Parts: sequence; structure tokens; C-alpha cells
Amino acid sequence: MFIKDNLKPILGILAFMGFTLAYLWGIQLFTPEPKPPTEGIPHNYYHPDVFKYRQYNCPLDSLFDLKLKKQDSVQLKKVYRRGDTIIVKATMYQAVIGQCDDSPDKTADQTLIPNVDSCSHLKWIAVSQDLLWFNNGPIRYGDTVYVIAGHKTGYYIVHDAMNKRWNNKIDFLESIGVEAYKYNKAELIINI
Repeated sequence: MFIKDNLKPILGILAFMGFTLAYLWGIQLFTPEPKPPTEGIPHNYYHPDVFKYRQYNCPLDSLFDLKLKKQDSVQLKKVYRRGDTIIVKATMYQAVIGQCDDSPDKTADQTLIPNVDSCSHLKWIAVSQDLLWFNNGPIRYGDTVYVIAGHKTGYYIVHDAMNKRWNNKIDFLESIGVEAYKYNKAELIINI
């Protein structure tokens, strides 16, 4: 009796091991041999021919066009550095309602023009909105720039913005009564 009681756990372990070995041998016996991957491709390398890759793996993917399309034109943002030159068209404006909004004595950065009848000496300019930082341009309000444009060559402070319809353009703030002028190719040197 004593021997039978001690043999039961041992026989149980041997039976478990026997069934496990038989199971593993049966799996090996009835499982087909895997096909080797394509020639020249390492065994751990993914290749669409080996795994029968489909373009859309999920039924919902076919509802959306997931293909990468070639973009017609890629616009890279120009990165400007201190001292870079931008060729602009330069004109002049006066702080009057016909050339500004309904508050002509206030610039876009909310600075008040002290005297609209005599403001040419301030050396302030307005720049087109494409040149301003909020449209990925290089200029902020308050920046000092150097402009090369005939008799208006000199240092100017950016205080105003032009209408959205203008691109690559600056306006010199002039006193009321100054005769109109324009420069088709002025040079704007940024962040002096």
C-alpha cells in the first residue's frame, strides 16, 4: 500500500510527460513543411511576395484613398536670416481715410501717429501681410529694416500692414501733401 501511494504521483507525472511528447510528435507529423522565403531575401525580412501582401488589408481602407499621391508642386518655406535682402515694390501712403481704414492715425500695431500732417520724419513703413510673421514671413511689428529705394534709402521701423491683396510690397508713411512716388525694385534688408 505504501508503495502504491508513492507511485501514484510519479505515474501521473510520467503519464503527463508521455501525453505531451505524443502531442508534440503528432503536431510535427501532421504539420506541413513551411516554404522557404524568396531567394536572396533574409528570413526575417518582410517582402510582399512572401506574405501575399494586398494593397488594402482592411475592408474599410478601400473606402479611403490611402495611396500616396505625387504632389504637383512642393512649396518650401524660405528661411530668412538677419541681413537677407528681399526685392519689393515700394510706394507711399498717407494717413487718411481714403488710403487707410476708419482710424488712419492708428497703425496695425496700435501705435498712434503723433501728427498725420507731419509724419515723414518718423521713418515708419507698412509691409504687405505676406512678409509678416503671422503669414510665415520674416518681419514682425517693431523690426528695424534697411530700405534701398532712391531718395527714400535708409532705416525704417515696421509699424503697419497693408491690405491682404498686396504681396511683396512696402509703403512709406508720408505726411499729407507729399507727392506720390513709387519704386518697382526696392531692396528690403531685414532685421538690421
